[in-house]
Amino acid sequence: MPIYEYRCAGCGHVFEEIQRFSDPDPEACPKCGSPQVGRMISANSFQLKGGGWYAQDYAGSSSSSSSKPSGGGGEG
Repeated sequence: MPIYEYRCAGCGHVFEEIQRFSDPDPEACPKCGSPQVGRMISANSFQLKGGGWYAQDYAGSSSSSSSKPSGGGGEG
């Protein structure tokens, strides 16, 4: 479930709520009780760490082409 940040217009208190997408916004500030609460826009903190999320998981890897046996260039 996502974490939403809210700010009270009355006292300036910032608080977080873990809610479903379908849940309604809080009706009042938990600090002062003011009904003037608005959702803040903030950046997410999701990061893909480690090497190769793009390069290593690509379907057409070049390592399979180097393991193919060579054609007709043998002795004879």
